[in-house]
Amino acid sequence: MDLVHDNPGHPGLTRAQVIAQNYISFVYLGDACFKTIRKCAPTGSVTKRCCRFLTDNPVRAFRNAVAHANWKYKSDFSGLIFWSRKGNDPTEEPSRFEVSQVDLGFWQALARCVAYVAYTEATNKDESQN
Repeated sequence: MDLVHDNPGHPGLTRAQVIAQNYISFVYLGDACFKTIRKCAPTGSVTKRCCRFLTDNPVRAFRNAVAHANWKYKSDFSGLIFWSRKGNDPTEEPSRFEVSQVDLGFWQALARCVAYVAYTEATNKDESQN
């Protein structure tokens, strides 16, 4: 990520960063971390609420759009447009959604924060058991 910030004006690097951030934040971490934590976290906890937010719509719809390459930049680059089905019916036409850059930045930051805390805690538990 630092490489992109150190080399502004290279659209290919910026696009690669966007793709990597979105895939890791929503597809990989959603499947590898947030769904499991959501099931295990205490009812009413901030952790459970964060994981619910990160695995429910509209973030869930965005996750599916990223996983299936159904998104593009808004014409003014102020956010992303994406398409996703509201349910699991494969015959359903995908619906069009938009997410602003501000909201997307929040979703990404929350995903990284929750994942960082989860993996830090898992590592701490492993070390304390040795």
